[in-house]
Order: sequence, then C-alpha cells, then structure tokens
Amino acid sequence: MLRKLLLAAVLLAILVVWGVTRSPPAGELSAEFHKPVASKVVLVVLENTHADVARAGKFLGMLADSGAYLANYHAIAKHSQPNYVALISGSTEGVVDNSLVKLDRPHLGQKLKSWMAYAEGYPSGRCDLRPVIGAYARKHLPFLSFSDVQDNPDFCREHVTGFDEFLIAAKARTLPRFSLVIPNLEHDVHDKPLRDADAWLEKNFAALIDDPDFRREVLLIVIFDEGDGKWWHLPGDHDRVYAVLWGDDVIPGDVHARYDHYDLLRTIEAIFDVAPMATGDAQARPISGIWHQRR
Repeated sequence: MLRKLLLAAVLLAILVVWGVTRSPPAGELSAEFHKPVASKVVLVVLENTHADVARAGKFLGMLADSGAYLANYHAIAKHSQPNYVALISGSTEGVVDNSLVKLDRPHLGQKLKSWMAYAEGYPSGRCDLRPVIGAYARKHLPFLSFSDVQDNPDFCREHVTGFDEFLIAAKARTLPRFSLVIPNLEHDVHDKPLRDADAWLEKNFAALIDDPDFRREVLLIVIFDEGDGKWWHLPGDHDRVYAVLWGDDVIPGDVHARYDHYDLLRTIEAIFDVAPMATGDAQARPISGIWHQRR
C-alpha cells in the first residue's frame, strides 16, 4: 500500500510539473506579434514572490483578471540584480549576486531617447550611486549598474529620478515612451508583506487605469523579479513569477505559453523598433496572441 501511495505521489508530481513546463499550444506559439497602438510602456517591478501568491493579492488579482496574465512566466536568475540587469540589456553580463557592479555594455536606455527610471526614495535632481538610501536600494535600479550612466552625471540626472515625478508626469500625460517604476523595499514585498505592496499599487495606479486616456496611451506591465526561493516549489515552478500586461491594446485572459524576462524585453524592443542587444533577447520572442487590433 505504501509503495502504491508513493508511486501515485511521484506520478502526480510529474503531471503537475509537465503542466507547468510543457510546451505551449501550437496556436500560442504561431500567433504573430502585433505592435500595440499605445505609444508608452510603464514597467513596474516588485520582488521575491511566487506567482500564485502574488495573484492572490486584491489589486494584483484584479489586474491579472482584467489583463493578459502570463501564467507561465519565469525569472532567469537567482538574486535580484541579475534579473533587473537582464530585463534592460538581454544578458546578466556575469552578474550573479547583488554586489555593486559597473557594466560596459548596451542597455535599453542607450537605445531610447525618451525614457525614465522612477525609484521610490531616490533623491530627485541628483545622480546618487549610494547602495542604500532609507528603504531605497540601488540593486533594484538597473540603469545605475551601467558605466555610461555612472560616468555621466548629467545623463544620469536626466533619466533617473524619484517616484513622485512619475505621478506628476502620469497625471499630466507627459510620461516618456518607456518608464521603469521601482517601489522601495517597504512596497515591493522585499521587506514587508504582499498586502503592503498590493495597497501601494492600488493607491498609485487605481485612478490611472480608470483614466481612458491612460489606458489608450499606456501599456502597463507589472512583474516580479524572482520567486520566493521556497524549497517546496516543484521543479520548473520555483522561478515562476507574476507578470501581467494591461491596457486597451491587450486581450484579457491567461496566457499559458512559457515566457521569461528576455521575452518581455524582446517585446518592449519590438514595440519601439529596437534591435536585440545580447544573446538572451536575440534568442527570445515577443509576447504574442494577446493584442487587440485597434486603430
């Protein structure tokens, strides 16, 4: 009897893993990428949470239910910094932990004239390379990991600022083409419970997504950088993280094709007609099958 129970448990685990990691339906892979009408992308990145836990949040759940939820989306590395670096450059560039780095390679900020990084707690009007300022952490602001930003204070000040500036620009409809939004450690699930991050998102984004102009002009993307590292997650599922795309261009529903941070970067590059910058994004594919054909 015990042997039968163990065999059944093993078979169940195999089936669950297969359900998470198996190849997506052919239709999802063959669907073409259609460039959205929205002229702006806002990417919000939170921290260290498994996809199922994040989706249980009130506001995060609402976004998942009303947007395109990538149910099989994965981080690509252990630790925050390599995931963030990969998200804007197409490579971890040998970064394996959260130590301070200075990378001399292409990144998304070099390819776009119109972009900003908005980090909660970052001192606006300065180029500040300190690793920690209150609840702000530099390791979560990937543009500061690159030499052209570190070595050019004017370029740094022009493109990296505090989160309050995001709210001003969003309400005035003056956001750049690409915005990276980084909550601080108290609002990104790094140091505080998910409910705090969920409440922060609702406080700052609920009114925006109710605005027809924002929905029409902006593709909102909310993701987590990596999973929670819990040992009990099944193989192939431990690095699965929450990711949703939301706006008038998006067809709501769960997407079961497997995607990761490189695929998301490739999608952003395709939207802005940017060529891949490294092996990761060059081998990735834009997220497809979720786009309204609106005019």
